[in-house]
Amino acid sequence: MKRFAVVLLGLVLIFVLSTTVMASSVYLYVDAAPNAYGSPDYPAWQTAAYAGAASGTFVNMAESAIPCNAGTANFEIEDEVVYSFGDLGKRLSFIYWIPGETLESLAGVFKIGLINVWDGESMDFYKDYYGQTWLEPTRWEDYDADGDGQTDGVIGVAGMAWWGAYGVNTPAALEADLTAWGQARESWEFKADLRGNISSIEVYRKPVRLTKLFDGCAAGAKNHGQFVSCISKKTNELKKAGVITGEEKGYIQNCASQSCFPDCN
Repeated sequence: MKRFAVVLLGLVLIFVLSTTVMASSVYLYVDAAPNAYGSPDYPAWQTAAYAGAASGTFVNMAESAIPCNAGTANFEIEDEVVYSFGDLGKRLSFIYWIPGETLESLAGVFKIGLINVWDGESMDFYKDYYGQTWLEPTRWEDYDADGDGQTDGVIGVAGMAWWGAYGVNTPAALEADLTAWGQARESWEFKADLRGNISSIEVYRKPVRLTKLFDGCAAGAKNHGQFVSCISKKTNELKKAGVITGEEKGYIQNCASQSCFPDCN
């Protein structure tokens, strides 16, 4: 099943040189946001994300399909797939907060790039979709973090997603895409070049669809101990088959231990 991407180019800004030798700081975050194109939940997410980024309380991947990804750079296939029905899916979204700057001070000095690695195959995402490696952002805003009517910095978000059930728009087609795509090992590197200063943030996905792995073990478990034992058995098999590494096995087992399964309701 071919992957089609939907990209949101928002504010993406990093390092600005001032008139002194000091440079502005940039704070980068990442989360699984509701679909910006149509989800009624997106405005509230963006408001909270901006406030969290500006205050330094933002938690990476807090809205991931797997709760234990919160506070990490790990994501799931469900965190980056949108579709044209139901809740419309989620976007992998990068939030940027640059205190002490304004749109005027940042104009014309910034470019962004995005690299995807899918099962070892690297793709220059913007070049593939837009014809050039580096793009200038199209939307950003001055941000009043403390409500005093003064600009405290510049903030925004840039998101991307694969389009599930493309051209079909059925739950069955979406599930087929998620199942197929969930077996890939994937990473994203979002890069920003401001006056020659390049910064980036990277996120990673294991080649296992954890939502289904967890649901499968939960279905046959009478208690949490049985659920964790099932996950341990399954991850041992995956590691033996070379699908996951020992470190990834440990991460998945830790997630299982922290979870509420099988009694999450």
